Amino acid sequence: MNIAKMVVLGALESLGRGSGYDIIQELNRKKIDRWTDIKQGSIYHALRQLKSEGAVNEVEQTKVGRYPDKTIYKITAKGKELFDNLQEQAFLGLYPHFYGFKIALKFNSRRSAKEIKIFAERAIEVIDKQFKAMDDHLDSLDKSSMLYKTDSFFIKHEKMLFGAEKEWIQDAVKNLSILRRT
Repeated sequence: MNIAKMVVLGALESLGRGSGYDIIQELNRKKIDRWTDIKQGSIYHALRQLKSEGAVNEVEQTKVGRYPDKTIYKITAKGKELFDNLQEQAFLGLYPHFYGFKIALKFNSRRSAKEIKIFAERAIEVIDKQFKAMDDHLDSLDKSSMLYKTDSFFIKHEKMLFGAEKEWIQDAVKNLSILRRT
């Protein structure tokens, strides 16, 4: 999944239309930079890719003073479909770096509370499968072995991360009425 494309499409959907600079300002307004590693250059690169894919269209060129021309973009029907697919992937909550569900919520404008709850249930199923896979792995090892000791140490940390994400997703679902306003 290309997270830069997702946030560009999500920002354009929120804004209606905008330039690369406008998109970056929208990301800053939503505080995306606090918890993602998306660089400004990635935004402009994603815009170029999305334009070549037909997911966004140039709708206007503006010029203010001595500044370079500013290209204004708008999301297309194909872009909305791509955004929906990317958002669906992100709602699994685990990609990338446990902020998928959060980023999908931040840019949600068309998904209903019922749909988000279904996505949350799916994300929790994925997390529960991860827990089971970790437990199965540990159960397959000799409990007195060094491998068991080291793997259980690292798996403990992974379980803490997955557990925190699961708890956060459950809390997000409980707070959908306030989250839909972000």
